[in-house]
Amino acid sequence: MSKKMRKKTKMIAALFISLAQFSIAAPKSVSAEELPAGEAVTLYGGWFEEAYAEWDSSVIGGSVTVSYAEKGSPDFVSVDPELIRGDRVDIPGLKGNTEYTLKIEGDKSEQQCTVRTLSFDRSGYAHYNYSDIGAYNDDGTLKDGMTVIYVTNENKDTITYNGKTGLYNIFFSAKPKNVVFRFIGKLDVPSGTVPNDGSHNDGSNMLYLQNSSNVTIEGIGDDTDLVEWGIEMKRCTSCEVRNLWLGGYPDDGISMTGNTEIRSEHIWVHNNTIEKGYNAFAGGGHVDADKADGDGSVDMKWSHHVTVSYNEFKDCHKTSLVGGRYDQEQDYITYHHNWFNNTHSRNPRARNAHIHSFNNYFSDNSEYGICASYNSKIFSEANYFERTKSPLYAINMGKDQYSGTIKSFGDKFDSCSPDEGLAYKIAGSRNEAQDIPNLISGGSSYDNFDLDMYSYSAQSPDQAKADILKFAGRMKSDGSSDLPIQEPENENVPGDINGSGKCDIADLVVMQKWLLGIPDTEIKNWKNGDLCSDNRLDSFDLVLMREILIS
Repeated sequence: MSKKMRKKTKMIAALFISLAQFSIAAPKSVSAEELPAGEAVTLYGGWFEEAYAEWDSSVIGGSVTVSYAEKGSPDFVSVDPELIRGDRVDIPGLKGNTEYTLKIEGDKSEQQCTVRTLSFDRSGYAHYNYSDIGAYNDDGTLKDGMTVIYVTNENKDTITYNGKTGLYNIFFSAKPKNVVFRFIGKLDVPSGTVPNDGSHNDGSNMLYLQNSSNVTIEGIGDDTDLVEWGIEMKRCTSCEVRNLWLGGYPDDGISMTGNTEIRSEHIWVHNNTIEKGYNAFAGGGHVDADKADGDGSVDMKWSHHVTVSYNEFKDCHKTSLVGGRYDQEQDYITYHHNWFNNTHSRNPRARNAHIHSFNNYFSDNSEYGICASYNSKIFSEANYFERTKSPLYAINMGKDQYSGTIKSFGDKFDSCSPDEGLAYKIAGSRNEAQDIPNLISGGSSYDNFDLDMYSYSAQSPDQAKADILKFAGRMKSDGSSDLPIQEPENENVPGDINGSGKCDIADLVVMQKWLLGIPDTEIKNWKNGDLCSDNRLDSFDLVLMREILIS
């Protein structure tokens, strides 16, 4: 026997002599049901200012409750029961870039796991000299005094707020303020909308959020679907729409508007997946023929200080219209980190607006990329254009009297190139003023608004494309984002009952104390101590643990 081994054997022998002073004539024998749970969490992770976890119900049991705390804090907060669905929980309203401990408790066992959240990117005009848009603080937490309303397919027409019943009526006339609407699961068209029966050109299957402020509309988890309907914000301030899937809408997907007196302002539309719409009645009489794929995916007019970010627009036809007519005014709009994926046009198409478009990814756009028309000014920065027809389309579009203008800096053109003779210039420096005249005499020229904007940090086009493919669209918790899924670590080290990752004398001490019933003795993984594999901890396991240490 080596000198090191003899020393270790003497230490263990001394430990047993010391512990022998305690009476162990009748050692405590504890069944598995009374011991701390083994590994039961099957998937867990952090997303943007939220966390999620899934578990094995056969181990956790039923009547599940979930709570959370910042890592290291003893102050756990219970999760609303509506956020627990089957064997999964989704927890919004967490601080970004923060580690949290999740505690999952059932009638069979309890399990904890640690996750780290991400932070939303709040760059853009919506947050320019403005903070805490919607129902959340800028750190990701829910503001004080907010009303939380959970909306499911089953209760969408019966929920109440401010004297109104049903989601349509609440949006239309209850003037929601300081509210977060948390949509859960698949939601069919709510009652009260204009029917999509071919009798109306505008407004089919639309909900109108009117005269509202500090409102967030969000999907919970990775499966909230708005099936064949859309939302328009009218005369709203400080509102956001996030983490939704929309498709098959016969009119608009998400839109915002106001009027000459009251405009929508500080609106943030982000982290949604928006596919093309569908209107079976297009071209049949009342409905315009160009609405076959729905109308706009994200349209805006009479609105200012708007950010559209981290959305995936997939197969959309008329993606994003800024200004419906020459006499409508809307201004200071940012598009960043969006994926215009096989979209045909309007990415956006703009009138009468200053727009900053940076770090977007355009792929397979069949009609044009960015369109600046009727006196709009667009700063296109570090975008990635791939197989995009007419990526910088600065022209007097359709019946517009004047063109718009585009300053391009750092854009990447992959398998495509800008057209000649349009009202754009490619700058050699970010802070270089450009003289870009309107194509039509009498129209306004580029005014270099980009030299005095908000604070932001632009990535290279390649970096932006990589991040967009990971993060754009609604929540991804299935590994499709290429994010490192936080799966439970292998804790099955025989004898390691204190969670240190190894079996040593400390585990022997904990085992002895547990069997003697000494108060406040904690076993973190009882299965590692069940060395006899009989679903019990007793003195026989203690003997085997001693043999592991000696060997």
